[in-house]
Amino acid sequence: MDNITKPSKRFAVLFRVLFFIHPVLLLVFWMYIYPTDSSGWLGFRALNVLSESGALPDIDLWQRLACFGAALLPGAAIMYVYLVLSRLFTLYAHGVFFGKGNVSCYRAIAYGLIAQQFLFMAEEALQTLLLTIRNPEGERLISVGFDDANVSLLIVGLMIILISRIMDEGRKIQEEQSLTV
Repeated sequence: MDNITKPSKRFAVLFRVLFFIHPVLLLVFWMYIYPTDSSGWLGFRALNVLSESGALPDIDLWQRLACFGAALLPGAAIMYVYLVLSRLFTLYAHGVFFGKGNVSCYRAIAYGLIAQQFLFMAEEALQTLLLTIRNPEGERLISVGFDDANVSLLIVGLMIILISRIMDEGRKIQEEQSLTV
């Protein structure tokens, strides 16, 4: 049992830390990093789209803050998933593996992943508009996209919902058997 509870405690702490670090890292990125230097490996699609089209202008402070706000849309979903993962691993650390709380955690993670994918589209649209708003008319952009990574994570979210339903049925059967004499 220690080979499950000890690592679970560590993962619970890790996800709690990630919950708090995520918005800080987003803010640091938007305030201090020049987007053309690092947008590729960080996966900020709006910046990639603008860099490829050659339409990335100098970014003012208000644009950086507004883009940070837009990044918090899917960021909030990611933070929610971190929080629920922390809760799930806390349950595991306490030896609870097939309870109602576990099932609700799995469902919440799935819904968080699904919501995150749709919020990424809104983030990209807002950020491309915010970053090109100072351009002359006809050179402003709005980009909305959905790629294979989004589709993959949507499918993963749906699979996790199915797994949570299976776990819930198993939990109900286990409870019925424990009450049978």
